Amino acid sequence: MAILDDFKDEITQRVEALEPGVQFSLRTLFGGREEFAKFATSGQRKALGTQFRKAVEETEFQNIEYSHHAQSPAEHWYKRI
Repeated sequence: MAILDDFKDEITQRVEALEPGVQFSLRTLFGGREEFAKFATSGQRKALGTQFRKAVEETEFQNIEYSHHAQSPAEHWYKRI
């Protein structure tokens, strides 16, 4: 999970700043489409999203649960718990 390892601390910090119950996608967590685009290439962001979803499903992040799949096939939403 190379790309996720690179962003794990950043994701953890950003999620810990959220109130419990707040829903987010990786895109919104990183400040929206334009800000998220600064963090990695399109392919890397896609890989990050896939790896993050799997990590959440395997409870590697204790304070995050999968919420729902957005209408966009590329965006999954999560909830801070």
